[in-house]
Amino acid sequence: MKNITAKAEFKTSKGASVVVTAELILKETLYADGDNATVDCCKMGLIKANIDGFPQQVGFTEFADTIKHPDGWTIHAAIGKLGLTLENLTKVKSAISELKQHPAWSAKQTKIEKNRREIDKMETARNNHPGYCHKCGSYCYGDCEANFVP
Repeated sequence: MKNITAKAEFKTSKGASVVVTAELILKETLYADGDNATVDCCKMGLIKANIDGFPQQVGFTEFADTIKHPDGWTIHAAIGKLGLTLENLTKVKSAISELKQHPAWSAKQTKIEKNRREIDKMETARNNHPGYCHKCGSYCYGDCEANFVP
């Protein structure tokens, strides 16, 4: 299965054309001491922005608080050094959500949730065991050095 990409296109406030590419990686080559192994995976790749006349910007960051620009517009997120207005952020998020609709991503999220429920069940059973010591993390029945008071 090939990697899947989704694109969003818009113009900056100065008129430069921007193409944002998001990628869902479904196959990956691992390099292990000269033995190249191609494995199935499902992970979100880097969000990249190609801007006409500028270096490629990489890395999507959504801000908790907006940033006011002196020219009057508000920045809600960034890809590298490229600030995104709310309108452009919506376009980028729609490209990302398009990738998250893929069946492999949905299956991965279902598996993660199932694993979380199983871990919670195991931790509850462990924590309710009468001999489990929360201080040292073992079944010492409270007879460990963590409980020692000189």
